[in-house]
Amino acid sequence: MSKNVKPTARQAHWLSHLERARILKVPLAQYCRARGLNVQSLYNARHEQSGRLRRVDGNTAPRKAAGKASRFVSVELAATPMRESGPVCRIHLRDVVIECANLPEAGWLLALSKGAADVVP
Repeated sequence: MSKNVKPTARQAHWLSHLERARILKVPLAQYCRARGLNVQSLYNARHEQSGRLRRVDGNTAPRKAAGKASRFVSVELAATPMRESGPVCRIHLRDVVIECANLPEAGWLLALSKGAADVVP
C-alpha cells in the first residue's frame, strides 16, 4: 500500500480481513466461508491492494513500476514522400503493350478487351 494514499473505509474493512487470513494461513475461500463473507469482495480487495488503491477523492493512485524494464519500445513514424516510379499498370493486349501512370477506369478496360478500336482513356 502506498504511504501517501489513505484507504477508504471499505478498503480498510477488506484489507483487515486479508491480513487476518494471512496471519491464520488459511485460503481466502475457507476464511470467507467460516465468517460468512463474500469471497469475491475479498479477492477484489486483494487485487486493489496489489496495484491500485482508490483515493478518498475517487481517483486511483498510479501503479508503481517494479523496477523492471518495459518490453515495449517507443517507435516514431515519419512520413516519406512517394517517389515517382514506373507505370502503375501495364496492359498486354494481343501484340500491343499499354503502360498507364494511373489505373484506368473499368469501363475503358472492358471496351478495350472487347476490341473497340476507337477507345480513348
